[in-house]
Amino acid sequence: MRRTTAVAALLVVVGVGLALSGVFAGPPAEDPDATIAADSLVAVEGEYQLWPYTSRDTSVAGRTLAINVVFRADAATTRRAIEHRSDADWEETTEAETAATGNADQVRAIVERDWADARSSTRYSYVRGSEGGIWMAETFELHDGSYLGVRDHLRAYESPDGAYTAVQAHEEYYDWFRLRHTVPGIDEPKTRLENELIRGSVDAEVTREYRGIDGGWSDGWLTIVDLASAAALAALGGILLRRQTRRAAVDLARRGRRDARRHARAAALGVSLALIVVGVRATGVAVETLVPTLPPKAIAAPLYLVLAVGLPGIVVALARRCDPSAAALAVAIGLGVGFVADFAALGVAIPPALIVHRVALIAALGVVSLGRAADGRPVLAAGAVAWAVGLVLPLADVI
Repeated sequence: MRRTTAVAALLVVVGVGLALSGVFAGPPAEDPDATIAADSLVAVEGEYQLWPYTSRDTSVAGRTLAINVVFRADAATTRRAIEHRSDADWEETTEAETAATGNADQVRAIVERDWADARSSTRYSYVRGSEGGIWMAETFELHDGSYLGVRDHLRAYESPDGAYTAVQAHEEYYDWFRLRHTVPGIDEPKTRLENELIRGSVDAEVTREYRGIDGGWSDGWLTIVDLASAAALAALGGILLRRQTRRAAVDLARRGRRDARRHARAAALGVSLALIVVGVRATGVAVETLVPTLPPKAIAAPLYLVLAVGLPGIVVALARRCDPSAAALAVAIGLGVGFVADFAALGVAIPPALIVHRVALIAALGVVSLGRAADGRPVLAAGAVAWAVGLVLPLADVI
């Protein structure tokens, strides 16, 4: 009876978790019939006013993220100011890759940035001049970081008269269950870019102006950069380490080891699950670094199968002779530690939808482990179905 109750509770967690993942998935879609209102445009420099957003297509309905940085310079000057630094190497990413200022001590803790030319899914922006409006694709893109890990991504749009270059800066990481990038925010990469310009050797004046920008994850403020030269920037920039998150992952792992002494096979199950999750990320980034000509999706495809098939396979193989409760606990701790360690290594804020989704996946494999340990085929089948649903929904962009 208690086992039946536990299985039912876990299945409820799976269902509720997957449902809530959709609720937290992001901002509401724009009205497909909406037009760009004059009061949504901002004046920057020159003849053309800027619609401070990017869009998946040439319409308001496709609006995505807010423009958060504007350089009062043409695209070539803007790019040189960002790229040409003695410690940075901006390179081109292949076509297959589709998809407040800190104090001195903080700046010294920032790791070196390695920027690269980025080509990804096309995003448009819009400007309006005296002769009407113009939809523009990116003038250039840059990124810092690895495709299969975490990176800052810049999309730049030069105004038709060359008076300014609007930049959309966001942070993104590769989510193995969605098989594409997820954007956790736009504020921190903007701040990192500001730090580079303020602390660098380039002659730049960096200010923030409140423009009342609403939506697209904007806080209403726009960073304005006035460039006097395009000299090389100093050796600053990078991703701040989230030490508190990392300590939490270590503490959780230590508690798991103490309980593992009592249940060696269950402990092996938990450790295996954690290693698979962390190993997939590490392997993907390592292969991408060692073989830069290999398309990232060619790397991701087999590694995704390791997660999709390997995780339930390990549970079925190791949970058979375990105590059911110990097996379920091992899955919860092992997979939970793996997910937390993976997120901590990325050092980004994870959207609530994906946190809830991971909880649902843990619950699904927990049901699988209970069914296997208790030799209950209906329970095992229910867990397998829940796991499959948890994999399909993010691939279908429901989550």
